[in-house]
Parts: sequence; structure tokens; C-alpha cells
Amino acid sequence: MLSGLIAAGGKALGGARFSLISVMPGFLVISVIAVLMRAQLYAPSQDADFGAVLPTSKDAFATTLFVFLAFIGGVLLRPFEMAVIQLLEGYWTTPSPLAPLHGAAVERHRRRRYRALVNIDHADGTNSDWGVTEPTTGAPGRIGARPLAELAAMDRAAARRARGVARARRVRRGYPVETRELDVSPTFKRDPQGELLPTLLGNALLRGERLSGDRYGLDMPVVGPRLFPFISPRLQAAVNQQLDLISASASLCVALAVVTLATLPLLVRLDVWSLLPLAPAVVAALAYRGAVAASLHHGTLLCTVFDLHRYDLIKAFHYKIPEDVRSITELNKMISQFLATSNTDRLEKLGELRNQPMDHPSDDQDVLQRGNGNGPA
Repeated sequence: MLSGLIAAGGKALGGARFSLISVMPGFLVISVIAVLMRAQLYAPSQDADFGAVLPTSKDAFATTLFVFLAFIGGVLLRPFEMAVIQLLEGYWTTPSPLAPLHGAAVERHRRRRYRALVNIDHADGTNSDWGVTEPTTGAPGRIGARPLAELAAMDRAAARRARGVARARRVRRGYPVETRELDVSPTFKRDPQGELLPTLLGNALLRGERLSGDRYGLDMPVVGPRLFPFISPRLQAAVNQQLDLISASASLCVALAVVTLATLPLLVRLDVWSLLPLAPAVVAALAYRGAVAASLHHGTLLCTVFDLHRYDLIKAFHYKIPEDVRSITELNKMISQFLATSNTDRLEKLGELRNQPMDHPSDDQDVLQRGNGNGPA
């Protein structure tokens, strides 16, 4: 009966996602601090005593209370999940304490992306597979006439260039790409090479947002919630699973960063336990890299969503799908601008959509019926 109540409560609070994202990170932080205190590691003059860490029969009530309070802490920390994710994404606006670092961090990523673009462009300009030419004629070098040692050196240099280009392409894939100019707001201007955020995670997520919808004239943050009812169940499950993985990795990264701060006082011991802060710091970095990798794959899934459902929003408005690609893009752009504006400005945007030809399908072909689960899947 108790297991059934626990399962029902976990399902009501979010199921496995709740326990992984909310309970486990907070439980980890509290447990580490409790272990350090009971083992007397915070006292520089005391030897580590892990015999006092394990609870005895007399500590049954305290152990139960500890687990209960850790669970309550996970419940209370759940509303802060979005704030934690946005902090790691790089939305450092006032009054965030990281706001003064926003400009410098963005400039660092802009230079990193620029170096990658230069390396890619330089590699694309190579004249031959070996990257060498005759000094006088400029023709590709004659490989057979060269000494073996020189050929080996050329082969190693070509391998280094190939590794450098591959590394530059990986760096470029981690940043947003501006596929077209989409001015949702008159005061909003984008970087021609792609808008940037001050963190790798933010840039990876922003890449998926920009690349998925901008190709079709759709602004993903605006039309994404409107397309959600039309997504096929398998694709929706894949997107939700990837979002859960990103949230879990980001939450774990923050929890391990807090653990690292909690173990910093051990540095004054000047013994083997002074190396303990390195362990959570390294794992936190790995968790962050995992979140970045999951975000890049999430961008691929978002592109798949828009590739398969790019016409559904037009059908939901009962507009006729234009015949050419440019007209489809312009209609999607008008719909995005219409949905992004406030209620007052929306009346002005409505005039641009009034002249579009309408198409009222039957109930069995209406995407709204499909989105409500009343029509064919």
C-alpha cells in the first residue's frame, strides 16, 4: 500500500522526471554536506571518522526525518527549475548578478565562432589534396618526385589540417545560424551570422530554435506552442525525452557545482581530502557538456518537427496553402508576426492576412480535429 501511495504521489508530481530533476540534485547536496559534517572533515585538526556516518538503530527517526525533509526540499525547489536552466542558458539580464559579464561572455563566443569560420574558409581554399603547389607554376605538386620523408611530413601536416577543420566545424555547429531575416519586432535586430548568448548551452538551444523555424518563415518561440497539438505522438515523446535529459543534466550540473563549493573548506586540511573538490567539479563539467550535446540533438528534433508540420499552422488558420515556396514563407512570416504582437497591434496585422485565400476543409481533414484527438492521427 505504501509503495502504491509513493508511486501515485510521484506520478502526480511529475513521475520519473520529478524524482530525477527535483529530488535527486537537492538530496545529493544535502547528503554530501551531512556526510562531511558527520565525518568531521570540516575540522582541520580532526581525523576523518566515517564510522560515524552510517546511522545506527538509535538514528532511525533522524534518518526518516532527513529523507522526508530532502523530499520536501525537492518539492520546494521544483519551481526554480526554469530559473536554473535560464541561468545556464545565459539569460543574464538585470538584476542577475551575472549581468555585468554578459557582454564580455558574448564577445568571447563571437571571437570563438569567427576563428572557426576563418579556419573552415581557409581549408576550403586549399588548392590540392596535399595543400601544396609548385613554387613557380602554381600547379599541384608532383607527389611521386618527392622524397619519402617529405611525403610523410606532408601527410602529417594534412592530417593536422583535417583535424583542425573537423574541430572548427564542431565549434561552428554549436552556435546559432541565421538562415533568413525574420524581424518579429521593429526594434529587434539579429547578428547576420547568428544571434549569440554568453554560454555554450544557450547557444546550442538557440541554434535549434533559429534553424528549425526560420527556414520556413516561422518564429519557433512564438509558433512552437501552437504547433505542439499537431505533433505526432512518437515525435512528441522524443522531444519530451530530450528536454528531460537537458533539464536533468543542467540540474545535476548546478547541484554538483554547489557540492564543489561545499567541499572547498577541505582545502585547509592540506591532506588527501583537500583533493575532494576536484571530483564534483569534474563531474559538473561533464554534466554541462552532456547538456550541451543533448541540446544539439534537441535542435535536430525541432527541425524535424517543423519539417513535418510546417503546413499545419496554415491549415489551422484555414488558409489555402500557396503553390510556391516564397509565398509560403511570406504567409508563415505574417502569421508569426500576427501571433507575436500584442492584442492592440494584432488588429493592424490582421489587415495583411485578410486578403489571403481561405480553405475550409471537412472535419475529417481539419488539423484542429486531429490536434484535439477527434480526427485521424
